[in-house]
Amino acid sequence: MTTAVPQPAKVRGRPAPCWPGTIAIPLAEFGKSMDDPDLDVWFEAFAERNSDMYEYEISGTGHLLIREPTGNPGSVYELRLAGALMFWADEHGGVAFGSTSRFVLPDGSYFGPDAAWLREERCHEIMLPGNLPFPSIAPDFIAEIKSPSNSDAELLNKIDLFLEHGTRLAWYIDSETRTVIKFRPGQEPEVLHDPEYIDGDDDVLSGFRFEVRERIFDLFADIQQQEEQNAAGK
Repeated sequence: MTTAVPQPAKVRGRPAPCWPGTIAIPLAEFGKSMDDPDLDVWFEAFAERNSDMYEYEISGTGHLLIREPTGNPGSVYELRLAGALMFWADEHGGVAFGSTSRFVLPDGSYFGPDAAWLREERCHEIMLPGNLPFPSIAPDFIAEIKSPSNSDAELLNKIDLFLEHGTRLAWYIDSETRTVIKFRPGQEPEVLHDPEYIDGDDDVLSGFRFEVRERIFDLFADIQQQEEQNAAGK
């Protein structure tokens, strides 16, 4: 049986993003625009003031994107992946980023993957003039973990943008279907069904291996099984 593979859709020229669970508000309603030289400062301050309520990004269409926080178990999955990537980078080089990071892409969007990594020889780019607090770079690697508040269209469009602007490897992890899709620019996606682990590929994250089944797919399996048994016994 052949499984249909979700494909990223091109985003150039699109109207305001219309994704389930995401509110898109024109920056003009806040008195801002994509051309404002202080957009970084405004966005950082706005996100910090409201960090306990929602998560924020900016689309290349000039809209502030607002969504509810990931919540559990998605936030636990994100931490597991970003943490593993951080410990690997400490030993092998480069810089790992978590889900609170935001990167400015050439179309003006401020997007943050659930996990990302920048190779060692590019680390200086983070501190270049104009790259604080949000660096205008596309990490070498990004990963997105789908949660109930995400849609395929939302995450795959984000992946497509990063690949288009320089990211060399992207993972899309769906815990509900126990599926992983690996994306590379100019190549067909590689679909992995219920894999035990995901390799980082020799030319990007050489030697990195993430045990996705243990750390995400089966992380709460014992608890879920016990709850099902308790429910059946009532």
